[in-house]
Amino acid sequence: MPRCIRDCSLLLLLLLLPISPTSSGPIGAGSGGWGFDLGPQALQAQVPDPVAVSDTIQRVRLVDGSTLFARVVAVEGDRVTLETSGGDRLDVALARIRSMTPARGRVVDGEFWTEDPNRTRLLVLAPTGRTLDQGEGYLSSFWVFFPFLSYGLTDHITLSGGTPLLPDVIGRVIYLAPKVRVHRRPGMDLAVGSLAFFATEAVDEGSIGLLYGVGTFGNPDRSISTGAGWGFALGGGDARISNDPVVLLGGEFRVARNVKLLTENYVVPGESEAILSAGVRLFGERLSVDFGVGTITDTSPGWLPVLNFVYNFGGRR
Repeated sequence: MPRCIRDCSLLLLLLLLPISPTSSGPIGAGSGGWGFDLGPQALQAQVPDPVAVSDTIQRVRLVDGSTLFARVVAVEGDRVTLETSGGDRLDVALARIRSMTPARGRVVDGEFWTEDPNRTRLLVLAPTGRTLDQGEGYLSSFWVFFPFLSYGLTDHITLSGGTPLLPDVIGRVIYLAPKVRVHRRPGMDLAVGSLAFFATEAVDEGSIGLLYGVGTFGNPDRSISTGAGWGFALGGGDARISNDPVVLLGGEFRVARNVKLLTENYVVPGESEAILSAGVRLFGERLSVDFGVGTITDTSPGWLPVLNFVYNFGGRR
């Protein structure tokens, strides 16, 4: 029985490898860059009143739709002076500013790199030890037909779930994935969670899935994630948990302002099968695309494509 649960877990990991979120847009004094934007109407923030001088880099959205990442260095009447990460100064009328919020990211060689909003998940299924902030969320689609909605209930609890778009073809199933961050300090995030599947026509018959713990070590641009998951089956008044864990080893490495390399791999100690995957994430301000390849060694006929689309909403973006 434990081997059955383990094999089922490996199959779920390959077929329902989820998606992740997205971000990073224009830099300095313009809206250039590989960025997607759904328009200034989306989740509009408020301009601080009053606008104050600050060393914090702000994401400044103008009424013409362009975006700046800059500090407020002077305020005089109805005008504000902004200094970009490259050192340029711009005099802007307050009436031209649609929104102004603290930016998340860092300055690299005079350019401001916004944080990848997909920090809570790797290439396919694997979560990192990070959680979404309260009010932050994303809608993702794996292989187009497997949507996934995630939302930060608090800064420590993220709830995710979805159901296939073609239930008559793929199957009538609901998948739920709660995650709780249990510890955070600079360079380390630890979390526990579950990925559970329920047949919509027989919810009372129970579920199958994974219980896991994961840790992420490093920063959002360069980090390693490792953890372990145990397959489970609930139903008929019985609860069964595998004695053989599935071990995760993954990582992320940012190589450019809007590009990140990802890898996500699973092994079962003592077994020859393993799941291997690698890919690239291209991310804009709210939209991102992950693409890569994955395989199950010893059993897979070859490398299968991985394709994820994600739209982020809420938070400070």
